[in-house]
Amino acid sequence: MELTLVYTIVGFGLAGWFVIANDSVQTLGTFIASKEKWFKWYTLASAASAAMAVTITYGWWKYGGDISYGRLT
Repeated sequence: MELTLVYTIVGFGLAGWFVIANDSVQTLGTFIASKEKWFKWYTLASAASAAMAVTITYGWWKYGGDISYGRLT
């Protein structure tokens, strides 16, 4: 495996982690706090992660590797 590919995978993983850890929690923070007795935080974080993974995978598949849905061309 080339070093560039390793950097790409690590960078993508970190970027995904930061998006989920920061933006999703800020956006869903009120919901998480209000539903604390129903759902644990990791259940809601898993749901947000799954939604993001499905969205990125669909964009990758539909637009031939372009996760921006063709908007940056």
